Amino acid sequence: MKRYLLDKPIQTKLLITFLPVMILSIIATGGFSYWSASDQLRKNSLYSLADTTYQTALFLDDKFLTIFEQLVNLEDTTSLRNLLSVNDQGDTPQKFNDIIELHNRLESVYHSYNAMVDSIYVAFNNGRSFNLQQEYVPRSVSIDLPAWQQRYNTSDKGYYWLNSHKDAIFDTVEDRKVLSSFKMIGTPTSSSSGIVLINLRESYFLEIMQNVQISPNGALALISPDGELFSKALKEDYEVKPGTIMELRRRAGESGSLTVDSAAGRKIDIAYQTLPLNGWVLAAIVPEEDILEGAERIQWIVLAVTLAILVLVAGAATLAARNLSNPIRYLSKQVKRFERGDFSVSFEIDQRNEIGVLATGLTRLADSVEQLLSEVREEQEQKRRAEMRALQAQIQPHFLYNTLGSIKHLIDLEERERASLMVGALTRYFRIGISKGRELITVAEEIEHVRSYLLILNIRYNEDFDYTIDVDEELLKLHIPKLTLQPLVENAVYHGIKNKRGKGIVTITGRLDGDTAVLEIYDNGQGIVPERLKLLWESLQADSAGDEALTFGLWNAHRRLALQFGAAYGLSLESEEMKYTRVTVQLPRAQKEEEHHD
Repeated sequence: MKRYLLDKPIQTKLLITFLPVMILSIIATGGFSYWSASDQLRKNSLYSLADTTYQTALFLDDKFLTIFEQLVNLEDTTSLRNLLSVNDQGDTPQKFNDIIELHNRLESVYHSYNAMVDSIYVAFNNGRSFNLQQEYVPRSVSIDLPAWQQRYNTSDKGYYWLNSHKDAIFDTVEDRKVLSSFKMIGTPTSSSSGIVLINLRESYFLEIMQNVQISPNGALALISPDGELFSKALKEDYEVKPGTIMELRRRAGESGSLTVDSAAGRKIDIAYQTLPLNGWVLAAIVPEEDILEGAERIQWIVLAVTLAILVLVAGAATLAARNLSNPIRYLSKQVKRFERGDFSVSFEIDQRNEIGVLATGLTRLADSVEQLLSEVREEQEQKRRAEMRALQAQIQPHFLYNTLGSIKHLIDLEERERASLMVGALTRYFRIGISKGRELITVAEEIEHVRSYLLILNIRYNEDFDYTIDVDEELLKLHIPKLTLQPLVENAVYHGIKNKRGKGIVTITGRLDGDTAVLEIYDNGQGIVPERLKLLWESLQADSAGDEALTFGLWNAHRRLALQFGAAYGLSLESEEMKYTRVTVQLPRAQKEEEHHD
């Protein structure tokens, strides 16, 4: 291998050495990422399942507790106790009052909790009974009280709960399934005994359980010693074994989770919670395939990302090896030319590493004098271009030509008053623009210069736009580089108002903001798109102006303000497309005396 690599190019050596290591690392990272993500997905799903089961169990327990409280209150009423007594003294006013009071209590419970309560039944061994079922007309209402007393006699306090079952007390045409909470009073040998029973609607609790989103193939099960209520029928592949139900019954009083096999051999995760009131178990039964459903998507995502990274890394490694070897080959070629006497060769390469430092040093030795001369020529050329642009921006022959043409047109139309007004404005415009060669003029002069400019444009364009000028008097005595506002106003008219439908407006305002004087040029024209606004902001920070009139005018004004007063002062832009543009000029309130004279 060493002999094989000895004569190979540097690029090949780098690829053979590092590319296999990077590929193996990426594959290992992808595999670990998939395993970690799948494991975390399963943990999160089981935690969410347990939390959902816990919250649902609390909700169901609260509903059961509400009914249980009504059962206790009914059993504890004086009227019920009186009617339960075997000492029947015949029809007395007290007896009728007790019957009415008990019936009213049954009515109150039934109507107050009608969403949950299906029916209420009270019976005594002395032959008296009371019932309430208003949605159906029962064919018969009866109970074998001794049989119930024989069957339900294990509770110390006589309270019992029955899971979903067909109602055997209220015989109606349509079969109804109910859940029951009841109290057995006394025993078969007691002188006074009976039953107080509240039937609960199965549909109410099914709706609660069905509204809990477990998984596409999962279900909730309410399991009690006498039966179970499923929120929906499980698919054949995920039906739980009878032994699993028995195990959940055995775990009543506990909470937790277990993983079992379905009757078809599929893995099932179960989170269970015991209801504190009646000891029933609420179990969330979810196929493991549902829990890991997202893992398959993760698998394909990880595979796609891994392959993409492999391609990118291979490409990047090849490119990096080429970038490392190309400069060395280039320098070798240039050295051979230099050895043959070609002293005009350049060793410059676009790198900042050790090779770049070496190449830069060789290049500087070869052309340092030419570089200095080139920099001087370039600097002079930039100054000349800047001066020419400034002169062109000030003289504006196209503006003068158009204005003179407009004056002639007005004279031809015998509108001498408007022509005279335009000539006066043009005179003031150029008088202030020349300013006896001064670079700095007062804000008042600059405002007058802009006012003349706007008046000329307004006449030329037949008053297609309005303008207002409102500058605080405190600002008028301050100084500003001349021709600062005019290009900004020109941009507002030509790039804003002219592109707007209807009549536009240009507003110039000025105010003091602490130690800063602020002048604003606002127009309600076309506005600037965000991309263009960003480019204009960047152009203000550039070392040179662009070729466009808009860019040059803004940059020129900003640059002169910064050079005159410091980097803290200059222009700022604000615009919203199709609404407005605002250019803000900031000047120092306190100005040095020498700044006023140039």
